[in-house]
Amino acid sequence: MRNLKFIATAAVTFIIISCADLDLSPLSEGSSNNWYHDDTEYLMSLNDLMRADFYPIDSYPWDDDVFSRNSQEETKNGNMTSESGTAKSRWLILYKAIARSLRILNNLQTAETSTDITPANIRQYRGEAYFHLGFSYAMLATYYGDVILDKKGMSLAEAYTASRSPKREVLDYAYECLDSAAELLSDSYTGQLRPTTGAALGFKVRFALFHKDYQKAIDAAEKLMNAGTYSLEPNYQELFQKPYSNELIFYFQGNKDLRYYCADLYGSVNNYCLRQIGGNCNRGPSIQLVCSYLCTDGLPIDESPLYDPKNFWANRDPRLTYTVQSFMLKHDPRYSDYIWTRQHEKTYLELIAKGQANYTDSLLENKYPEYFIYGYEYVPGPYDTKCLNTTTHNMDRNNDSKGSNEHAAYQGFIMKKYVTNDWTDYRSVASHAYNTFPYLRYAEILMSYVEAKNELGQCTQEILDNTINKIRERAYNGTGLVYPYVEMASQEKLRTIIRMERRMEFPFEGIRYRDLLRWRIAEKVFNTSEYQLSRAWSGRTDWDGKDMSIVSDAFKVLLKNWDEGNYPIGGIPQIDEDGLPDVEYMVEEGYQTRFYQYRFDKDKNYLWPIPASDLLVNDNLTQNPGY
Repeated sequence: MRNLKFIATAAVTFIIISCADLDLSPLSEGSSNNWYHDDTEYLMSLNDLMRADFYPIDSYPWDDDVFSRNSQEETKNGNMTSESGTAKSRWLILYKAIARSLRILNNLQTAETSTDITPANIRQYRGEAYFHLGFSYAMLATYYGDVILDKKGMSLAEAYTASRSPKREVLDYAYECLDSAAELLSDSYTGQLRPTTGAALGFKVRFALFHKDYQKAIDAAEKLMNAGTYSLEPNYQELFQKPYSNELIFYFQGNKDLRYYCADLYGSVNNYCLRQIGGNCNRGPSIQLVCSYLCTDGLPIDESPLYDPKNFWANRDPRLTYTVQSFMLKHDPRYSDYIWTRQHEKTYLELIAKGQANYTDSLLENKYPEYFIYGYEYVPGPYDTKCLNTTTHNMDRNNDSKGSNEHAAYQGFIMKKYVTNDWTDYRSVASHAYNTFPYLRYAEILMSYVEAKNELGQCTQEILDNTINKIRERAYNGTGLVYPYVEMASQEKLRTIIRMERRMEFPFEGIRYRDLLRWRIAEKVFNTSEYQLSRAWSGRTDWDGKDMSIVSDAFKVLLKNWDEGNYPIGGIPQIDEDGLPDVEYMVEEGYQTRFYQYRFDKDKNYLWPIPASDLLVNDNLTQNPGY
């Protein structure tokens, strides 16, 4: 047994793990040899499978929505190998879930006669086991293609000789498991987070769409939509700051008291936070993402007459400023008033202190609240060496401007989506945030349904009205603007509209990378560059924003760009049929620089490698092409 345990640890083969319960059973459980006697034991096993660990999230910097300065991602660089921790850990955790689910199902076969568990509870436990089993196999097929398919729980002898089953066979079994789960589970459970019928159907929609099983995706989506269990949250921005919404089909809640966070983003919010509160802004929205949001007429920025490249926040889909923190631009018509109001902050405070409360709305933070976050004015412009502190009403040194900080504003943008007041105190809780992560929400079902219908040539105006138009209407709710209505068009035109809509709706939700893979456009996206602003800065933390004799020529270029309305981005990029903006010209024009080059091999990187440790102990396993 000692040797087997060593092999399981060193080789990380899933079959050994499924047979050697020693390192798989939750610490709160006993061995599977004397387990599964009553409800408590089944629930403990199933509850453990509900940990976020068993539902991997595609990391935010893996796609082109996020700029990442402190890491070069394997998914973008195409340098994932069979030794990569990402490929090994995901393979391992999914097969752990499979092994545990099969043990539960096997024990449930005798539970009706050997235990006092009620038929209703047996039904629920069986449904949950099928849910975890179906999800795990669908994930494996999505990222690895052909994988080992175990439907019963293999013996140790079978483990050493198991071979990969065709992806089609694995997917069919995954769909079968999710269908069984949908039939056995309830629509909801009171007071507890458990898999539901809607979640089983929702994951079937997600994976069927990925694998171009469009009719399966449509059928599952229609069942879910017709059930009426879920609905869109009325306010898009609030959706990501609430602990729960009726839009959430499958989700994970953080717990501040238990110091439990449920996504990589929430585990290192310092990477996304304002430098003014001690963050480092190593990661943030990419310029490609900012350029991808439509204008309020529903047209991309290279087609809309409403788009002003020198005032790029204006006339844009509201989700842009719900997702990316906006800031005042010099060519905004309100710029002079903004500066004047800031300069008179102290005067208004004095008037308010004298009891003239009617001046409260004249304070900068009240007149222009959209430009404040974490209690500070966000002004990343290169001249802005000071920013307003809303607590003290003083102008503090601005750590988020290249006028006073060398490492500020790598690409000029920071995240707003998910940010709550709690993020201001992130340092007191080890850089953690405790938001709810929306692993699967109703908007994805609507968007997947309309896409599947369009791909089969079955889209109608009624379908558009019940899906994408509902999502757009929600995005504009509360703005006073009429949302741009999507009308029937050619399949190709609707495909572009749908792809751009998904990008605006789902950034930082672990969806974009998977979309790039399933649309087979990853080689187009990941053979470009990561872009950032020039590393130039004023050269002094106490620069006054005026003395040009001490600044470098490189920094003067940034100042010139700001003055001319080309900071941090400039011009109008062309948007292609996949909704992708070509921003390479910004390098040639001196608005941005290349940080590093992406690499993606279309003949290799659409699948992940089978872990080398598993190949080592099983000669019948084969590797994916190119690895």
